[in-house]
Amino acid sequence: MDVFSAIKKRRSIRKFKRKPVEKKTIERLLELTTQAPSGKNLQPWRMVVLTGKEKEKLQEILLASVGRLEQEGIRTGSCRNSIRAMKQAPVLIIFYNARPVYPGDLSSPNRYTWSVDIQSIGGAIQTMILAATGMGLGTLWICDIFYGEKDISSWLGIEHEMVGAVALGYADEEPEPRPRKSWQEVTEWP
Repeated sequence: MDVFSAIKKRRSIRKFKRKPVEKKTIERLLELTTQAPSGKNLQPWRMVVLTGKEKEKLQEILLASVGRLEQEGIRTGSCRNSIRAMKQAPVLIIFYNARPVYPGDLSSPNRYTWSVDIQSIGGAIQTMILAATGMGLGTLWICDIFYGEKDISSWLGIEHEMVGAVALGYADEEPEPRPRKSWQEVTEWP
């Protein structure tokens, strides 16, 4: 599939077939992901691939985190739906920023470096999603994983900043395209 077709065909998949993804396929996808552009070629992304019992354990941790937050009156939006999608997907890949987090000073040059790293990791996630589409796989870019960031990262023994996750597998649905604003509506030509 060419890149233009992958861009048009890509959908957020929330229902996956109970069909495993071969390790060779995952490795090929990871290889393609690392071809993403990155600011200053720093390649700040780190990926953790979870399948089987490890993926199930992550879901338990996230569900417990969500339960605690909800008991405190904190709304967790669509997180339970994301957990259901993660449960169906045979693979979950978590993305981390391996470089230090900026100290919070918005005027600091560190903030710009951090922003470039986050954009680079977003580019890697997009590269993964488009490559997966081209390989006949379905994906769901998940940010609801942040509701369990501390507990998940502690369990994994990772001190880096979590940036997002991708559920991966063979799609068991074909969602219609979601409405998009036209390029004219979101573009200015001063």
